[in-house]
Amino acid sequence: MKIKEMVKDYIEKVSDPKKAEFAKGLISTKYEIKGTKTRNIDDFAKSLVRIGADFYELPIDNYEEVLLAGCFIGHSKASPEDKIKMIKKLLPYIDNWGACDAVVSRLKGLESQRHFFEELLNSDKPFYVRFGIVWLMKYQLKDDMKNVLNLVKAVKNDHFYVKMASAWCYAEAFAYDYDYMYKFIQTIDDVFIRNKAIQKACESFRVVDAKKKELRALKIVEKKKD
Repeated sequence: MKIKEMVKDYIEKVSDPKKAEFAKGLISTKYEIKGTKTRNIDDFAKSLVRIGADFYELPIDNYEEVLLAGCFIGHSKASPEDKIKMIKKLLPYIDNWGACDAVVSRLKGLESQRHFFEELLNSDKPFYVRFGIVWLMKYQLKDDMKNVLNLVKAVKNDHFYVKMASAWCYAEAFAYDYDYMYKFIQTIDDVFIRNKAIQKACESFRVVDAKKKELRALKIVEKKKD
């Protein structure tokens, strides 16, 4: 059986119409959502890697197949350089936060390719930008916090899911250096990003309760229009 047929057969086998309807309420994508557990897609990607499947033969016709291609890259034994080539092939298909974040969470070991992810921040495509922000947050923020924060702060893109990614990154940084972030967040003028970052940080158990009151005081209160 060809790889394309294997993929199509597997996804149909594990798809769940009820799960698909639920997912459609959370994720906006131009691709059909079949309704599968990400764990199943991830496990299937591992099996495809084990049998030596070729990434470039994978079909990418629906949401689950986008996820599968991303999981395949993550588990592939290819070089970092070759993985970046695969990511470039996949990126045009990532049009939602769910696929973006799920794929990025499987891209460990690409630190040598950091420049590629930094360059994504300059894209005019919002989910390319989010892809770059989330990757930097997950794999570089802890060890290179100040540089990552400055890169994210320099992003000029008002798309909702880009701003959400920026806020998420800032909220994560509070767990690593609260004192630094307390000052840094006051330099963020974008009301949505600043307030959302503070909200997320206050929702985190990694920020001690004693600090949350003073942190909430930094939220920008927008004046109501007459």
